[in-house]
Amino acid sequence: HMSTKVTLGLKNMFGMLTTKFKGKYHIRGMDKVIHDINKTLPPQLTIIDGFVAMEGKGPVHGKPVKMNTVIASVDPVAADSVASQVMGFNPNEIDHIKWSHESGVGNMTEIEIIGEKIDSVKRNFQRI
Repeated sequence: HMSTKVTLGLKNMFGMLTTKFKGKYHIRGMDKVIHDINKTLPPQLTIIDGFVAMEGKGPVHGKPVKMNTVIASVDPVAADSVASQVMGFNPNEIDHIKWSHESGVGNMTEIEIIGEKIDSVKRNFQRI
């Protein structure tokens, strides 16, 4: 996503907003809004469908990338941290992930990975 660097589990909680005029929240800073939503209503399970991902200028002009990967966790920050690393991003450079870790929504440092290791599925996504 052009406003947040990545669209993963934490960002998908933006869909919980009931207003049709979500554009007004972009003005307030998407990373802050994403953090605040997850702090207020933390998800119980995060599943990131990475069978086909998108890189570049998403969500409209991005390029599909076949990844064949699924990431799931009861910790949304851990899920997004792992997914962002799989995409070649440093989660500390993605504000809503970093802030959610710092405020206790979840943890991005103490993560148990079951299955494939990050390096075995990692692909450096195009940055915008």
